[in-house]
Amino acid sequence: MRAPRALRRLRRDASRLPYNLDDAGSPRWEERAAAAVALLAANLDAVAPAGRASLLIADFGAGDERLARALAAGLGRDQRYTAFDIRPQRSTVVQLDVREALPTQPFDVVCCLGLLEYVEPLGVFLRRLAEQYPTAVLSYTVCDAPNPLSRRERRKRGWLSHHTTADLERELAAAGFVVVDFVVANERRTGIWLVSSQHRAGGIAGRAGP
Repeated sequence: MRAPRALRRLRRDASRLPYNLDDAGSPRWEERAAAAVALLAANLDAVAPAGRASLLIADFGAGDERLARALAAGLGRDQRYTAFDIRPQRSTVVQLDVREALPTQPFDVVCCLGLLEYVEPLGVFLRRLAEQYPTAVLSYTVCDAPNPLSRRERRKRGWLSHHTTADLERELAAAGFVVVDFVVANERRTGIWLVSSQHRAGGIAGRAGP
Protein backbone atom coordinates (compact mmCIF):
# COMPACT_ATOMS: atom_id res chain seq x y z
CA MET A 1 0.00 0.00 0.00
CA ARG A 2 1.33 3.41 -0.96
CA ALA A 3 1.74 6.11 1.69
CA PRO A 4 -0.83 8.95 1.60
CA ARG A 5 0.01 11.76 -0.82
CA ALA A 6 0.69 14.29 1.96
CA LEU A 7 3.10 11.89 3.66
CA ARG A 8 4.89 11.14 0.39
CA ARG A 9 5.28 14.87 -0.20
CA LEU A 10 6.63 15.39 3.33
CA ARG A 11 9.20 12.63 2.88
CA ARG A 12 10.20 13.98 -0.55
CA ASP A 13 10.69 17.46 0.84
CA ALA A 14 12.60 16.10 3.83
CA SER A 15 14.98 14.24 1.52
CA ARG A 16 16.03 17.58 0.06
CA LEU A 17 16.95 19.04 3.43
CA PRO A 18 20.57 18.90 4.60
CA TYR A 19 21.39 16.46 7.35
CA ASN A 20 23.36 18.17 10.08
CA LEU A 21 26.75 16.66 9.22
CA ASP A 22 28.83 19.85 9.07
CA ASP A 23 29.77 19.55 12.74
CA ALA A 24 30.02 15.75 12.81
CA GLY A 25 33.34 16.06 14.61
CA SER A 26 31.84 18.21 17.34
CA PRO A 27 32.47 17.22 20.97
CA ARG A 28 28.70 17.56 21.48
CA TRP A 29 28.15 14.39 19.44
CA GLU A 30 30.75 12.56 21.53
CA GLU A 31 29.06 13.80 24.70
CA ARG A 32 25.65 12.59 23.52
CA ALA A 33 26.98 9.14 22.65
CA ALA A 34 28.81 8.82 25.97
CA ALA A 35 25.70 9.92 27.90
CA ALA A 36 23.56 7.38 26.04
CA VAL A 37 25.98 4.56 26.82
CA ALA A 38 26.16 5.58 30.49
CA LEU A 39 22.35 5.52 30.64
CA LEU A 40 22.27 2.05 29.11
CA ALA A 41 25.07 0.78 31.36
CA ALA A 42 23.25 2.03 34.47
CA ASN A 43 20.25 -0.12 33.53
CA LEU A 44 22.14 -3.05 32.04
CA ASP A 45 20.92 -5.70 34.45
CA ALA A 46 17.32 -4.98 33.45
CA VAL A 47 18.03 -4.67 29.72
CA ALA A 48 20.31 -7.64 29.10
CA PRO A 49 18.46 -10.89 28.27
CA ALA A 50 19.20 -13.85 30.50
CA GLY A 51 21.29 -16.66 29.09
CA ARG A 52 22.96 -14.72 26.27
CA ALA A 53 26.58 -13.58 26.34
CA SER A 54 26.22 -10.62 24.01
CA LEU A 55 23.73 -7.76 23.92
CA LEU A 56 22.32 -7.20 20.42
CA ILE A 57 22.37 -3.47 19.67
CA ALA A 58 21.17 -1.61 16.57
CA ASP A 59 22.22 1.97 15.84
CA PHE A 60 19.76 3.81 13.57
CA GLY A 61 21.23 6.94 12.00
CA ALA A 62 24.68 5.66 12.90
CA GLY A 63 26.77 8.09 10.85
CA ASP A 64 30.43 7.20 11.35
CA GLU A 65 29.63 4.66 14.13
CA ARG A 66 30.52 7.04 16.92
CA LEU A 67 28.21 5.08 19.22
CA ALA A 68 30.20 1.88 18.62
CA ARG A 69 33.30 3.54 20.04
CA ALA A 70 31.38 4.81 23.05
CA LEU A 71 29.92 1.34 23.67
CA ALA A 72 33.34 -0.27 23.52
CA ALA A 73 34.67 2.25 26.02
CA GLY A 74 31.79 2.46 28.46
CA LEU A 75 29.25 -0.36 28.31
CA GLY A 76 31.15 -2.96 30.29
CA ARG A 77 29.52 -5.93 28.55
CA ASP A 78 30.00 -7.91 25.37
CA GLN A 79 27.77 -6.63 22.62
CA ARG A 80 27.07 -7.18 18.94
CA TYR A 81 26.63 -3.82 17.26
CA THR A 82 24.96 -3.27 13.88
CA ALA A 83 24.86 0.19 12.28
CA PHE A 84 22.27 1.56 9.85
CA ASP A 85 22.08 4.91 8.11
CA ILE A 86 20.39 6.47 5.10
CA ARG A 87 23.78 7.91 4.12
CA PRO A 88 26.49 5.50 5.34
CA GLN A 89 29.82 7.10 6.15
CA ARG A 90 31.62 3.75 6.53
CA SER A 91 31.52 0.48 4.63
CA THR A 92 30.41 -1.35 7.78
CA VAL A 93 27.20 0.72 7.99
CA VAL A 94 24.13 -0.83 6.35
CA GLN A 95 22.29 1.60 4.08
CA LEU A 96 18.68 1.84 5.20
CA ASP A 97 16.03 4.53 5.46
CA VAL A 98 14.40 3.55 8.75
CA ARG A 99 11.47 5.86 7.98
CA GLU A 100 10.52 3.38 5.26
CA ALA A 101 11.54 0.02 6.75
CA LEU A 102 13.11 -1.44 9.87
CA PRO A 103 15.62 -4.31 9.93
CA THR A 104 14.03 -7.73 10.14
CA GLN A 105 16.59 -9.22 12.54
CA PRO A 106 15.94 -9.06 16.30
CA PHE A 107 17.73 -6.62 18.61
CA ASP A 108 17.68 -6.24 22.38
CA VAL A 109 18.21 -2.47 22.20
CA VAL A 110 17.81 0.01 19.35
CA CYS A 111 19.49 3.42 19.56
CA CYS A 112 18.32 6.55 17.74
CA LEU A 113 20.69 9.41 18.52
CA GLY A 114 20.29 12.59 16.49
CA LEU A 115 17.62 10.91 14.35
CA LEU A 116 14.16 11.72 15.68
CA GLU A 117 14.41 15.39 14.67
CA TYR A 118 14.41 14.24 11.02
CA VAL A 119 11.41 11.91 11.31
CA GLU A 120 7.82 12.99 10.71
CA PRO A 121 5.23 11.86 11.56
CA LEU A 122 7.21 10.94 14.65
CA GLY A 123 4.43 9.02 16.39
CA VAL A 124 4.15 6.52 13.54
CA PHE A 125 7.88 5.79 13.66
CA LEU A 126 7.92 5.43 17.46
CA ARG A 127 5.01 2.99 17.34
CA ARG A 128 6.83 0.85 14.79
CA LEU A 129 9.86 0.77 17.09
CA ALA A 130 7.73 -0.15 20.09
CA GLU A 131 6.00 -2.95 18.21
CA GLN A 132 9.27 -4.53 17.06
CA TYR A 133 11.88 -3.95 19.79
CA PRO A 134 11.75 -4.36 23.59
CA THR A 135 14.06 -1.47 24.53
CA ALA A 136 15.23 1.75 22.91
CA VAL A 137 17.63 4.60 23.68
CA LEU A 138 16.37 7.77 22.03
CA SER A 139 17.67 11.33 21.93
CA TYR A 140 15.83 14.52 21.03
CA THR A 141 16.85 18.17 21.19
CA VAL A 142 13.94 19.72 23.05
CA CYS A 143 12.43 23.18 22.65
CA ASP A 144 12.11 23.85 26.40
CA ALA A 145 15.82 23.59 27.22
CA PRO A 146 17.36 26.39 29.33
CA ASN A 147 18.93 27.91 26.22
CA PRO A 148 16.99 26.37 23.33
CA LEU A 149 17.64 26.65 19.62
CA SER A 150 15.14 28.85 17.81
CA ARG A 151 12.74 27.32 15.29
CA ARG A 152 14.72 29.02 12.55
CA GLU A 153 17.91 27.37 13.79
CA ARG A 154 16.15 24.02 13.98
CA ARG A 155 14.79 24.33 10.44
CA LYS A 156 18.25 25.30 9.19
CA ARG A 157 19.47 21.94 10.47
CA GLY A 158 16.74 20.19 8.51
CA TRP A 159 14.73 19.24 11.60
CA LEU A 160 11.04 18.57 11.02
CA SER A 161 9.56 18.85 14.52
CA HIS A 162 9.74 21.18 17.50
CA HIS A 163 8.75 19.24 20.63
CA THR A 164 9.17 20.09 24.29
CA THR A 165 10.19 17.42 26.80
CA ALA A 166 6.54 16.87 27.74
CA ASP A 167 5.52 16.68 24.07
CA LEU A 168 8.12 14.01 23.38
CA GLU A 169 7.12 11.95 26.40
CA ARG A 170 3.48 12.11 25.31
CA GLU A 171 4.53 10.79 21.90
CA LEU A 172 6.46 7.97 23.60
CA ALA A 173 3.50 7.00 25.78
CA ALA A 174 1.09 7.06 22.84
CA ALA A 175 3.42 4.79 20.88
CA GLY A 176 3.46 2.22 23.68
CA PHE A 177 6.75 3.07 25.40
CA VAL A 178 7.34 3.47 29.13
CA VAL A 179 10.19 5.76 30.23
CA VAL A 180 12.66 3.80 32.35
CA ASP A 181 15.39 6.41 32.78
CA PHE A 182 16.33 9.84 31.43
CA VAL A 183 19.38 12.12 31.25
CA VAL A 184 20.28 15.36 29.50
CA ALA A 185 23.37 16.36 27.52
CA ASN A 186 24.71 19.14 25.32
CA GLU A 187 24.07 22.09 27.64
CA ARG A 188 20.80 20.40 28.70
CA ARG A 189 19.41 20.90 25.19
CA THR A 190 19.27 17.18 24.39
CA GLY A 191 17.16 14.70 26.30
CA ILE A 192 18.13 11.02 26.18
CA TRP A 193 15.48 8.46 27.13
CA LEU A 194 15.80 4.76 27.90
CA VAL A 195 12.35 3.35 27.13
CA SER A 196 10.70 -0.05 27.33
CA SER A 197 7.99 -1.29 25.00
CA GLN A 198 4.66 -2.32 26.43
CA HIS A 199 4.03 -4.26 23.22
CA ARG A 200 7.01 -6.58 23.66
CA ALA A 201 7.55 -9.35 26.22
CA GLY A 202 10.63 -8.82 28.32
CA GLY A 203 10.34 -5.05 28.49
CA ILE A 204 11.67 -3.44 31.67
CA ALA A 205 9.64 -1.58 34.25
CA GLY A 206 9.15 2.15 33.83
CA ARG A 207 10.09 4.87 36.27
CA ALA A 208 7.71 5.62 39.09
CA GLY A 209 5.95 8.95 38.80
CA PRO A 210 6.89 12.00 36.71
